[in-house]
Amino acid sequence: MRKTILLRLGTRDFQWTQLLGVFLAIITVLMLIKSAAVMFDSWQSVRDFNKCVEFSGIKDLSSLEGSDMLLAELCYQDCKSTFFDITGAQVPALQKGLTSRQSATALVEPIAWFFLWAALFMLALFFLFSRAIVIPIEEVEHVSRPFKKK
Repeated sequence: MRKTILLRLGTRDFQWTQLLGVFLAIITVLMLIKSAAVMFDSWQSVRDFNKCVEFSGIKDLSSLEGSDMLLAELCYQDCKSTFFDITGAQVPALQKGLTSRQSATALVEPIAWFFLWAALFMLALFFLFSRAIVIPIEEVEHVSRPFKKK
């Protein structure tokens, strides 16, 4: 014996799907703005890391002495820690520039988050413009046979 049960979201009196769509759209728009800001910060950090390293003077470390050497190392460490804080990608200790792999690692995650929130925004629009969603759920009942007493 089979029964088909319909799960219905939204009625004539109250549109649950539109309410869900509005809330989801507001949340996803806010998160799209945030993820776009993080994405652009990551791009700027990757672009400006080599300039920061050149400004620190760490590349000309052999010509520096005393406090200038210490100041150059501190500026370089500041460049590395700022880059890690913004992008999450690490630069090894003796490396004076970014490789293409490190640049890609720093940029992939913010771009992926941006597209995830864009996809959820499309889902929110789907909920917003649909009046009711009906999901068929099938329930199967098996007739059990009676047990015999011994």
